[in-house]
Amino acid sequence: MDLIALRSFREVHRTGSITAAARVLGYTQSALSRQLASLETGLGTPLLRRHARGVRLTPAGEALLAHGTAILRHVDHAERDVRASLEQPVTSLRVGSVPSAVASLLPRALTAFTAEVPLVRVTFTEEVTPTLLPRLLDGDLDCAVVTSYPPGLPAHADLAVTPLLDDPLVCVLPRDHPVAALDVVPLAALAEETWVEDYEGAASALAMACARAGFTPRIDVECGGWLGKQAFVAEGHGVMLAPRLLLPSPRPDALIRPLADPPRRSVYAATRRRPGSAAAPLDAFVRALTRTATADARPEV
Repeated sequence: MDLIALRSFREVHRTGSITAAARVLGYTQSALSRQLASLETGLGTPLLRRHARGVRLTPAGEALLAHGTAILRHVDHAERDVRASLEQPVTSLRVGSVPSAVASLLPRALTAFTAEVPLVRVTFTEEVTPTLLPRLLDGDLDCAVVTSYPPGLPAHADLAVTPLLDDPLVCVLPRDHPVAALDVVPLAALAEETWVEDYEGAASALAMACARAGFTPRIDVECGGWLGKQAFVAEGHGVMLAPRLLLPSPRPDALIRPLADPPRRSVYAATRRRPGSAAAPLDAFVRALTRTATADARPEV
């Protein structure tokens, strides 16, 4: 597909007429019409309907506009990356991460990375996996530390994932909870409890784990932050599941116990398959993540 014709088609939609688009792009009206005709011939269907005040998109044109906008955005990102690589070395990386990895894995990985690549500045943003992956694919992030929590990782031709660690979930209880004396807690022992959860993916994972244990969890408290969730549990308003990655930051008045046959999630470093000018420092950052995750592996508590 001709990118020049695709850009012209997008401009025709934006301005609402071939005449106005030709004026903006610096083409003659006949030249622009030939580009549009070429697109229509190649696709085998009309893309525009002419009317007295300009043009409107056909259903096929609407479909092409949606895909064409994404194609041109990726092309623009590629051109910017190439120009940037010619003008100056990469001096920054943009990393996104799920909150549990920010609590422990990311700070230590940053220490390892800056020891190897001291002149590259790393900026961080904290989001959940379903938000991070689209931002990564759109070029807003260079790397995202994500998990296989529902809805899982999508299969995408432009997405590369590096496994970092396997993260079993643990349960967090009030210190005076009846099962606190157990070294390992069967999930079924918490069937009558109220649960504290945050976003939809985590609630889905909890529901799946409890279904395997033979019950449906009652989620009465929805709270989006690790500190807030712990506070509800510590005050006796419920129990919760938490990734083992969060174990370095528990409240002293909450109790953590491993689960028998715990649900697990996998943690990955996700990157684009064509990272452009950031490739060398990005590779170094993923190596730092991998080394840190390996060093952090320890027996379950």
